[in-house]
Formats: sequence, structure tokens, C-alpha cells
Amino acid sequence: MHSVELPVEALPSQPWAQRLLPKRLWSQALLIQCVSMLLMTGLAPGVINSVFAFELRSLGIRLDSVWFWLLPHICVVSVLAKAARMPVWWRWIHVAFPVAVVFMQQVALPASVYFAGFVITLALYWSVHNTRVPFYPSFPSTWRAMHHILEQHADDHSLKVLDIGSGIGDIAMFLAKQRIHDEVSGIEIAPLPWAISAVRAIFSGTSVKFTLGDYRDLDFATLDVVFAYLSPAVMSDVWQKVQQEMRPGSLFVSSEFPVTAVDASRIIYPAVNAPALYVYRIDATPSPSHP
Repeated sequence: MHSVELPVEALPSQPWAQRLLPKRLWSQALLIQCVSMLLMTGLAPGVINSVFAFELRSLGIRLDSVWFWLLPHICVVSVLAKAARMPVWWRWIHVAFPVAVVFMQQVALPASVYFAGFVITLALYWSVHNTRVPFYPSFPSTWRAMHHILEQHADDHSLKVLDIGSGIGDIAMFLAKQRIHDEVSGIEIAPLPWAISAVRAIFSGTSVKFTLGDYRDLDFATLDVVFAYLSPAVMSDVWQKVQQEMRPGSLFVSSEFPVTAVDASRIIYPAVNAPALYVYRIDATPSPSHP
């Protein structure tokens, strides 16, 4: 099997800021927000009032205005998030979150709005606590790369393809439109994404099917290709099921998250900012990775 490997000395060293921060991104985000708020409520008011007291009074700026502190808070969390090398989309969350909080306080929305938001969030992340798989939308470049993989693997034959954790159905519907003779399906455990994908499938003009349920309850024995965009927490379990049930010669493709201790047959990079695709060809005996 062939895979792309880097020598240990070629790997970038972890910056000191990342070594001090928690491993989970949501924990890092919470810590960064707390640090910034402590700076804004503790040190910053005294310093600004003592240095710029005259200028602030002449401009009619009040330190007790929440809008006055919003911009400095956004700047601080943005700098901290960049120093921690958090993903770009997390940095945008850092910017949007305090703005949303202040906006919600100002408009005084009724409690029913918050309850509706809770219900929608619950339906979207229905069983993350159990499956350990959050909602990950795939990229168009990933769809095209998967289509290319199917074209190479099919050899003029129709394929039976399954997307596990299919979300709102983007990649499954794309593949179904490109390869009309394949049997493409998806399975999703969260009710809201599944409902969206099921409605979209009706109007897609394809034969793609989406099932509400857990992929662990399915039999992979009849499948030619299984695609997954899940999380590192479940890759070992998924691989064990793939090895036990899929036929030799079939493919398992994982977006972004490789299988631990197993070399991928191929590693495909769809685009500069898109996650890699790890392609595993199922054999009678898997090839372990090199230590």
C-alpha cells in the first residue's frame, strides 16, 4: 500500500500557546472568551479611564456602555484565537458570539425564540453525546474528488455506495446525479439533517435514498464503497466494522480523519483548504502502518 508520510523531523513543532491550551476546540474557545472578558472587566477599564479620561469625557463616551467594550473584546479574542492557531471558522465564531449575545440582550426576544433555538439545535446534534460525531458539512471539492474515485473504481460497472453520517445529503445527491446507474444512499442519526436530506432527495430527480438511523445497524457486505466524514473518536470502530463486513476489493473513504495504525492505499487532497481523503482498499489482511 502507498501513503504519504513525513519524517518526524519534518513535522512542525507545536507552539507554546497550543501546549498550554486544552485539546478540545470548544474548551479553547471558552477559555479565550473568559480571558478576554476578564481583561475587559478588570484591567482595561482602569487603564483606559486613567490614561484617556479627559478624551473620553470630551467625546461623550461612557465606560459603562457595553458597545464601547464590544470592539476591544472582539479584537482580543481574535488575536488569542490566532495565537492558538484555531481554525479560521472558529475565529469567526469568536467574533460573532459576543455580537450575538449583546444583540439578544438589546432586542429582548421572547423566551419562545430561545426555546425554538434549543429544539433546532437538539434536532441537529441529536446524539453527539453518544456517537461522538458532530455535524460536519462536506466541501464541493470533496464531492468532485469522490466522483473521481468512483469513476476509477467502477471500471464500467455500477456501484453500491453508502454515505454514513450523510448530514443534509450534499455528497450523496451529487454522486447520484453524476453516476445515475449507481445505487447511492445515506444514513443519518440526527433527525433534522435527515429530514432536510429526505425532502431534498424528493426534488433531486435521482434515486438517492436517505435513512434515519445508526450505520452500526447496517450490513456493509453488499456495499462497494463506503464514505465517511465522522470524527477521530469513532474511526477505530468504523474500521473494525468495515474489515469484518465489506468484501475484498471494496473501498472505504474517510474525509479528514484517517484510521489509526493502518496505512491508506491513497491520500487525496481535493483542494488547498479542503480536508484530505483517505482511501482504504479492503483486503483479506490489512496493512498496519509503520511505527
